[in-house]
Amino acid sequence: MSFLKRAFLYVVRKWRQSTTVFLVLLVVCTSALTGLAILKASDTAAANLRGQFGGTFSLEIDMSNPANMQSAGSTDQYAGSYYSGDPIDNEVIDEVLKTPGIADYSANIEVVANLKSDDGQYYNLVENKQNYSSSALAHVAPIQGWTSLQQCSYFANGILEITQGEMFSGGASGQAVISRELADLNGLSVGDHITLEINRDVTGIDFPAEKQECVFEIAGIFDILKEQRIDQYTGPRQMLQNWVFVDSRTLLPYLNEQLKSIGMEPNGYEKVTFSIEDPAEMDMIIKSVQNNRAINWDCFKIEFDNASYQSAENALEGMNHSIRIMIVMIVLAGVAILVLLLSIWAKFRIRETGAMLALGESKVIILAQRMIEIALIAALAFGLSCPVSGIAANSVGNKLLAQANEQITTEARSNTVQAGMPVTSEDFDLSPVFAAPKVEELTVTVTGDVFAAVYGLGLLIALLSVCAASVPIMRMKPNEILSKMS
Repeated sequence: MSFLKRAFLYVVRKWRQSTTVFLVLLVVCTSALTGLAILKASDTAAANLRGQFGGTFSLEIDMSNPANMQSAGSTDQYAGSYYSGDPIDNEVIDEVLKTPGIADYSANIEVVANLKSDDGQYYNLVENKQNYSSSALAHVAPIQGWTSLQQCSYFANGILEITQGEMFSGGASGQAVISRELADLNGLSVGDHITLEINRDVTGIDFPAEKQECVFEIAGIFDILKEQRIDQYTGPRQMLQNWVFVDSRTLLPYLNEQLKSIGMEPNGYEKVTFSIEDPAEMDMIIKSVQNNRAINWDCFKIEFDNASYQSAENALEGMNHSIRIMIVMIVLAGVAILVLLLSIWAKFRIRETGAMLALGESKVIILAQRMIEIALIAALAFGLSCPVSGIAANSVGNKLLAQANEQITTEARSNTVQAGMPVTSEDFDLSPVFAAPKVEELTVTVTGDVFAAVYGLGLLIALLSVCAASVPIMRMKPNEILSKMS
């Protein structure tokens, strides 16, 4: 009878022992497959995380450089200066956007202006009915210029919501968004036009008449979703109902044309925030931007922030570390148990070993038979472990991910209004907000390369366990074995 047939018959006949070895191998292999599959999915999730969280850096005017500051004169009580360097305008922004890896940008500018209709009639502002005495500038509204409303904290945080039309984005030109209250008060709807007028009444400066007006089309109308705290000291300009959001790519050139018409230097943004696709490349992207000689770096500086991504990455890395420890502990424990079981059973097979040696079988054939036995059991255990580990990996992976997500802390923002808190004028910080979602779910699958690696390594470990358990017996001489049989 061939040793292959003997191995198969032994596995079947000793089914209790075979089942025990099968269960040990199944647990070890399933645990290893589960852990490795989660690690691989976690690596994919980390790559996606970098794309989702991104990172941000800001281009700001450098007011710390004395060469950029111009003296505004002094008195006994006051000494002042103003920035006289290059402005951060659309040309500078376009130069920065030439750098690969930049996903988006956001810049805003705040002014006040009269609101007029196409026929020159002034629009009314929503009044404060809490006994607030209105001023002579009853038609002067706060104007918020944005490149994209998607980054405006009031829309991103759910304070305001577009309910008619749409919000404008980075490619917008001549578009505006107003409140429902302001629209109803003046009979406005999506598609109508609204004119901004900046004249002497607004600024105290006599701009040429042809430079005073800029027309925008109403692209959307927003509702205020959070309670706004209004008292007798709240002015119309502090009321969200009177805020007008317009695209800054139209607003900034309009303002600079006015300044140019009276011989003043053009204005610009104080700060522009850029988001990048992969925060791991933050340093490289910033160096690339700083190497752009079309930008006057004597006037500007860069500040960067990827704290949100770092928090999420650290949480995922902590999860991966736990999984690696789990895999090592289970595999080592499984191997130890397997070697112990096989060693015990090898002692019970001394009579069988002596008989086979007496019949002329070599130690190599005897060892080969035992290796085939364990290989047959391993093949069945490993085959079953693949579907079992696939189910377990999804469940375990997402439970661990839920724990990791609880550790993700987003850096506190000054422009975030807490849910349930009334909105006041003190909350009007409109710093840009870029989306930073958590990784909500891991898609874990046991791929062929992972299974092949675990199968190959598991089989090798099982065979080495057989060899280790059989060494004491195989080192005996036939007469020693026969003496132990008596």
